[in-house]
Amino acid sequence: MANSIPNPSAGGPVVALEPSAMPIFTTQMTKLLTATFMVALCATLPVIAATTPSTDGGYTWSADVLNSDFRSDTLELSGNVRVMQGPASIEAQNAKGRNVRAESSRWTFEKGVRIRTAEADLFSDLATAGIVNGQFADAKIEGAPARFEQLSGTSNRQVRGRAGVIEYDFVTGVVKLSNQVWFSNGKDEFRGDVVIYNVRDERVQINPGGSSNRVRGIIRPSNGAKPPSNSGGSAGAAAIVEPTFNADPTEASEDERLATDGGGA
Repeated sequence: MANSIPNPSAGGPVVALEPSAMPIFTTQMTKLLTATFMVALCATLPVIAATTPSTDGGYTWSADVLNSDFRSDTLELSGNVRVMQGPASIEAQNAKGRNVRAESSRWTFEKGVRIRTAEADLFSDLATAGIVNGQFADAKIEGAPARFEQLSGTSNRQVRGRAGVIEYDFVTGVVKLSNQVWFSNGKDEFRGDVVIYNVRDERVQINPGGSSNRVRGIIRPSNGAKPPSNSGGSAGAAAIVEPTFNADPTEASEDERLATDGGGA
């Protein structure tokens, strides 16, 4: 209800609002605006979460020292180099990338190279790797020897191999070993010129295109089975010498590693 108070200058009454009306009006409006804001905020939160941008799927790198040439689009990294893309990574002491901002780039890694994925571990002295659209595509490692290990295998079927050259396809999970290849599935061991192994379906081919050299290997008996004794055997039986493939291949001849194809002496 309005009250009339005298106007000192004009002598007429002035209408004024009751002092209690303004605080009541302000409090009610504040509560209403606060409630409206909270409802609107809650309604927009799912939209914000749904539209949050994801990562671009590219690769990242780190190193102690960087040299970059913007004109030639190259990177030279040295000291504890690590290039990462998703669960995969390549580590080395030195690395050089060419056309690093292009859709397809090529990298070279040197000294203490380790390539690790969810499926495999590879070690070498030298490696080259291709990156296509920000994704690791393929790698080729060389060493004396280069080494490969499957990470998803069970403890009694640890698939691994050594060779002068190992090629790995990140997309298909296929490993190709060539040049003095030794390959094992944890118990059985093989030697050949070329071994192609798929880590996903666990299938292996040795010398698939044929070779002048034969595939050689040893099949060990299952747990609990005893191999036949060669003591006192007939003169025509071949002496079986269990290979030690884990040693340096140059330390023993092939005849000392594998059973002979013909009759014994």
